[in-house]
Amino acid sequence: MKTIKIKIQDIKHWILTQNSLTKASDSRRSGMVASLLMLSFGVATAFGITPGLSTGGHGVTPVIEDITRTQLSGVATPGLYVQQDSVHNGDTLASLLFRMGVDDQEALSFIREDKTAKEIFRSMAPGKPIRIQKNTSGTLVSLRFPLNDKDILKITRVNDHFEASIAPATETKQLLQATGTIYSSLFAAADNAGLPDSVTRQLTHLFSTDIDFHNDLRRGDTFSVIYEADTDEFDQIKPGRIMAAEFVNKGQAYRRVFFNNADGGDYFTPEGVGIKASFLRSPIPFSRVTSGFTTERFHPILKMWRAHKGIDLAAPMGTPVEAVANATVVFAGWKNGYGNVIELRHSNGVDTVYGHLSGFVRGLRVGEHIRQGELIGYVGMTGWATGPHLHYEFKINNVQRDPQGPEVRRYLRASVNVAGHAKNQFLAATAPLIKELNAIRGTSTAQANFE
Repeated sequence: MKTIKIKIQDIKHWILTQNSLTKASDSRRSGMVASLLMLSFGVATAFGITPGLSTGGHGVTPVIEDITRTQLSGVATPGLYVQQDSVHNGDTLASLLFRMGVDDQEALSFIREDKTAKEIFRSMAPGKPIRIQKNTSGTLVSLRFPLNDKDILKITRVNDHFEASIAPATETKQLLQATGTIYSSLFAAADNAGLPDSVTRQLTHLFSTDIDFHNDLRRGDTFSVIYEADTDEFDQIKPGRIMAAEFVNKGQAYRRVFFNNADGGDYFTPEGVGIKASFLRSPIPFSRVTSGFTTERFHPILKMWRAHKGIDLAAPMGTPVEAVANATVVFAGWKNGYGNVIELRHSNGVDTVYGHLSGFVRGLRVGEHIRQGELIGYVGMTGWATGPHLHYEFKINNVQRDPQGPEVRRYLRASVNVAGHAKNQFLAATAPLIKELNAIRGTSTAQANFE
């Protein structure tokens, strides 16, 4: 049984890593696999496992709700049916339409011959959605297919012939909400609540200055999130930015709201206090220090005593590494014992170094401007490394300083608060979000004191 649990942990870590590496569309595949593992084996595995807790499955009732409350109405047309499917491996257009119950050679002939319609053959790829309308005899009435992120192919029967056109893709903006309770790990709870992985990562960024997500999580901690999402013509949801969130950790409640100000927007407490730290505590939210900053350490490869002017953060191979602050890339390549390494230059004479990487994010180049929390590379074991980890250095005026020491802590200060006339605008703009947070917070039984 112990071997099975280890294998399951490896599978879950691989899924989370692949989601980050490919910047996928946040489908709920990882959530479905996590749920299946919990139902089958009573195991939930993910980063940020709550210290000292069992990873057994628990009954969690997720709350996911569209709070835009858009009212939809329509009148069904007798004898016409709408069906949606997706392209499978090995599908041809004929086999795909046949699976959807379409029996219409005239339609297939038109698509093969029409200059616009046959664009579908160049764009068919596994996973792409297709929506058709047919009648009871299987005759095609209309077809919609995404050629790319911007264009939709539309084929429509008009009287006794077909017409094809390409139209801009449309999306509907909405606000979604989710709330969950942590029993084993944050990602397991987020999966149970139906929260997309990209939104979960945003959640860790928002509260990283107050909560150590590797050591501070406890059973019974709760979170509530309101986030933007775009729904396309095929009912596929693309999650966006968090607009408001609450995290209750060890009975202490922390809240964040987004305010779209003149600088492009930022996050604050409900009172307008800036929360964005100049530097994140760690380039990996879920990690632990395996080797600290020291002037004398026995090197495991060189077999000699020498200084270790950084810290080593343990994490699985391929774990995303983030920039701890806004910066410019000054080096990205191979450097001796560092292996694949990135060096970022920040303001006020600060540089940060990220070593032993398995690779860099695609397109990363020297001179590029990077924003805080942006993905820059992936944990590896290149150079002088005996196992996968991140070597992280914090340099002040080109001198390495302990990233956990007092000289670095002063860089973890908060951003500017909202004040003056902007404060009234802030309170008016965020009031509906705070009201909604209060409402969905009532779905949780956790008791907490507000910060």
